[in-house]
Amino acid sequence: MSDLSCRLSQRHTAPNARPIASIALAAGCLFGTPVWAQEVEEAETAEIVVLGTRKYRDATLSSDLATERMSQSSRSLEADLLRAAGTYRLSDALELVSGSSQQNNRGGFADNFAIRGFLSTADGGGEYYVDGFIANRGSAPARDPATIERIEILKGPAGAVFGDIDPAGRVNMVTKTPRFSTAASARLDYGSFDTRRLELDATGPLTTSLAARIVVALEDSDGFRDHVGLKRQTVAPSLTFRPSDAFQLTYIAQLIRYDSPFDRGVVAVGGDPLALPASRFLGEPSNGDTRARDTRHQLTGEAKLGGDWAIVGGLAYRSGSLRGFSADQTRLVDGRTLWRQRRERGYEVEDLAARLELRGKVNALGTHHPAFGIKGYSLDYLELLRRRNPSDPAQGGNSYAIDIYDPVYGVAEAAALLPNLDQRELRRGLTFYAQDLWDLTDRFSLVGGVRLDVYSQELRKNLTGAASRAADEPVTFRLGAKYRVSDAISIHANWGESNLLNSGSGSDGAAFAPEKGHGYEVGLSGRWAGLDVGMTWFDIRKSNVLTTDPDDANFLAPVGSLRSSGIEFDASLNLGRRWQAVVNYAWTRARYDDENFATPLALNVPDHSGSVFLVHRIEGPNGDWQISGGANYVGRRSGATDTSGLILPDYIKVKVAVEAPLSRILTARIEADNLLNQRYAASSYNSYWIYPGAPRTIRASLSVRL
Repeated sequence: MSDLSCRLSQRHTAPNARPIASIALAAGCLFGTPVWAQEVEEAETAEIVVLGTRKYRDATLSSDLATERMSQSSRSLEADLLRAAGTYRLSDALELVSGSSQQNNRGGFADNFAIRGFLSTADGGGEYYVDGFIANRGSAPARDPATIERIEILKGPAGAVFGDIDPAGRVNMVTKTPRFSTAASARLDYGSFDTRRLELDATGPLTTSLAARIVVALEDSDGFRDHVGLKRQTVAPSLTFRPSDAFQLTYIAQLIRYDSPFDRGVVAVGGDPLALPASRFLGEPSNGDTRARDTRHQLTGEAKLGGDWAIVGGLAYRSGSLRGFSADQTRLVDGRTLWRQRRERGYEVEDLAARLELRGKVNALGTHHPAFGIKGYSLDYLELLRRRNPSDPAQGGNSYAIDIYDPVYGVAEAAALLPNLDQRELRRGLTFYAQDLWDLTDRFSLVGGVRLDVYSQELRKNLTGAASRAADEPVTFRLGAKYRVSDAISIHANWGESNLLNSGSGSDGAAFAPEKGHGYEVGLSGRWAGLDVGMTWFDIRKSNVLTTDPDDANFLAPVGSLRSSGIEFDASLNLGRRWQAVVNYAWTRARYDDENFATPLALNVPDHSGSVFLVHRIEGPNGDWQISGGANYVGRRSGATDTSGLILPDYIKVKVAVEAPLSRILTARIEADNLLNQRYAASSYNSYWIYPGAPRTIRASLSVRL
């Protein structure tokens, strides 16, 4: 057993390692999302644009009333549209909505994205919600689409879902939950790169008041990258207890196992990020798989108090780890010899979060929809890293090198690893917030909110004994207005502030200060029979946004200021049951204002991006055939923050699919992603960590639904 493995095994016996005390604290610090009628009243109140067919909405897991009513730029991607679009990663879904951009995927282990030019960290991944709880604080593997009912992309300050305010927006993935009607399905996939995948989903009542569901997904793939396969397994059981229409409890568990070599991609040669084949692996197969584990337990509930008042809350506990060895590219010395740094990672996280909210309706000078919430969380995040930096063999060093054009694996050996990072972050947060959605008339609405955060953050450097501590009580605000010019056309405006904690430390060892931001949006939307159109102008400024350190790519660094402004256009068209179209375009100008950075361009954020996706259904003897397809355009964007000036070229990626019912219960599907076999760089961290896009990928599947 390595020193790092021993260190990890001792973690749970260390002081404060177990979350018992934190559970007691957070259980009294519950917070929630506003509750409103789930099915019958939803058609009367929900104004968020739903892409696809919404069959059910659990108010304890989804976005709040103010977001649904006031955020005209937000979108909800439903399960049927996600299936039609062939969604296997979160990045596939985000192509259907304007203003998102793919970011560095942390060696293939993270769903990392930016909304309107902003992300959480360049290497750790953008924070996202699952069922109203932040699901990847610290470290978490990519989510499996088999467990997802819908994905809500909540943009702008009106995306103040679950008490949070962020001027750019949030993503919330809603998990499949039990139904009180029996249903079961199975799906078997086989595709390019010997990809095999099995999904099972069964739900139904156990008693008149108790329903259950279980979702299982198993995937095994050789992958399009040489020596980079993937094995992932997800098991998600759930129970819903509903003794009456006034009370409901839902328990959801989820276990994720994700095994794959840690893969930093390819390097740029002479400024060309596409110089090497997309399949070229520059690591060492002998390092084996890095193993990500994530276990989640969640309990949410709703109680209607009578009249128009209700209370909703939840508790979520998550533990996870990321462990393994890798060879990470560091320097290209002669145009073909690549020096590498061998690393051993050991990250562990325990995250406990809770929420509680009271909301109702008051008739006074119009109609008020007040909400009062409290939420809390406790984070324990351990980062262990051992590594060996390469050095010049001419000076007696060890470069752990490989030839990028003719790689021979298993020859180069790294020197013994040395401790590099052993730090532990302990974070506690408690939030109080209040919000009111005020309908002055049937055409004019206002929303206002205030939020008080009370937090403490401690970062311990175990190798040096140094510790840094921070505590604060910031107050942030949000305001919004919406006016219906006619029954079809509305204008809206939203403004908000944010104060978000950053994890970790920079090259100087100092803990990062919180990210602070403010921004606004102004938009126009139209809704006619079968057509939804929206256009939004936004302007957002943030400080202390983390990105790649331009002086040392092994670390992150805060940007003095990052401003993003732009215009987004989204449209969806439904012509009966036969035709559906989703179209979007974004012009996003995201620029750093910091002289320490060689380029003002925000990493991986294109000025221009857009997509179009079509679904057509044709009547057949056993049901409707479905033909779908689309194209996604991503413009030129910065690939590094250093002096290399690396630019990732623009690209267009095309996908098509055909789905045919073979009988009442059996359906066949064949799909092709990147149909034209476009060479492209999906994202990068710097000139040495560029993740190539997958070549043409074909999958075939058989589905059984009972």
